Amino acid sequence: MSESLSPGVAYGCFELLRLLGETPMPVTAARTLGKLGVVSAKRVTDCSVLLGWTEVNDVGLLAPTLRGLAVSTMPRTEERLREALVDLVAATDPPWVQNARFGRRRVLQYAPPEIAQICQEAGLADASTPEVVAFWDSLAARARGLHDVRLNEIGRAGERLTLGFEETRTGRTPRWVALDSNEDGYDVLSSLTAENRAPMCIEVKASRLGLRGSFYLTRNEWESAASFLHFRMHLWDLSVAAPRLAVLDLESVAAHVPRDLGSGRWENACVPFSAFADHFAELT
Repeated sequence: MSESLSPGVAYGCFELLRLLGETPMPVTAARTLGKLGVVSAKRVTDCSVLLGWTEVNDVGLLAPTLRGLAVSTMPRTEERLREALVDLVAATDPPWVQNARFGRRRVLQYAPPEIAQICQEAGLADASTPEVVAFWDSLAARARGLHDVRLNEIGRAGERLTLGFEETRTGRTPRWVALDSNEDGYDVLSSLTAENRAPMCIEVKASRLGLRGSFYLTRNEWESAASFLHFRMHLWDLSVAAPRLAVLDLESVAAHVPRDLGSGRWENACVPFSAFADHFAELT
């Protein structure tokens, strides 16, 4: 958790690295050192392990890792504090890091007070030196990556639900097209009905926010949908224990698709799930 790190804990970790660099010791001994700075040695020791700065070596003693040694040799406290933040994010993927996608101010506003204070003491809150800019850019890149991973997980959950739904509906196993390629313009290939084996292409969208969520429709997805003889879009509401499904035909979606005007050309459209509130139904 992000609360495991604070300025006091970070300074305690720096002191612990110094002590262990001189004399490795059992974990129990490190945890009973009393206070390291203003924080209990137990809390500092646990944080140093979490950050990957210390580990138990081959003879059973707590000692600095290569990463810990690298941090301990950094001459400036600001540098070490920044590395503490970097390693915390790598170790825990804390929720507040998602705010980095929207800029520094958002992180400072919504991060726990301890994290905001470390940013202040690390010179990250106001400065715009190349090193500071690089720090925030790196954090934003990581946040975007995590965000994309989570969105992908949500999308895959929806696709799995569609696979199960279609197999039940048609009695046949549909093909998970999106697993092999995301360039076909749809996610699942099923059949029109149990009796009619005509192919039906299904685009799947899912949200954990329910009717408060939205989905993005790309131009490629829409042009592909319009070219298919049989097309459906599945919207999955994952905000409830029993997911709800809205099955949409091309005409229903078309009402929310933008048009090219003048020299403008649309590429992505954001459509709220609430636009199809009447289409959602609980599965029986």
